[in-house]
Amino acid sequence: MATPLPDGLVDYLIARDAQRADAVTQFLGALTDREHALIREAAVMGYVQGRRHPVGEEHPKDSAVLRLVVDAALAVPDLYPAVAAVSEQTTVTTLEFFLQTQDPDDGTWGESSSYETDPEWIVERLKRRRAQHPQREHRIAWRTTTVTTGPIPRIVPAT
Repeated sequence: MATPLPDGLVDYLIARDAQRADAVTQFLGALTDREHALIREAAVMGYVQGRRHPVGEEHPKDSAVLRLVVDAALAVPDLYPAVAAVSEQTTVTTLEFFLQTQDPDDGTWGESSSYETDPEWIVERLKRRRAQHPQREHRIAWRTTTVTTGPIPRIVPAT
């Protein structure tokens, strides 16, 4: 006969289950529709592949599981449209430069120019800015912008 768990431990386990459920809800809620669809499809196919794994056989390494799951999802594109759509997307990353000027009062750096992809042009702009405002500190900063475009897969609502 099993010994019942102490009430305090039961309460703790129930609270932890609720915390984990909330964490999952917050995580999924923070995803874009595309990210949610990709994770959902990969998780479903991972579960399917796991159910098909022969009992008693050694489980493959993570990288092998990843390849197995993606291969299986790509084989059935109508069931896994978000995974299938990845092959049709394009991604462009742009490196942009801009000027920053330091606030003499608090030392923070703020943007003080538009964005430019030509590094030689921004160097010339920095020289002009320093000549126009020699009492202030100026520097070149950079950012990257990544844009991914592609077809919108049939997004399955969260269940």
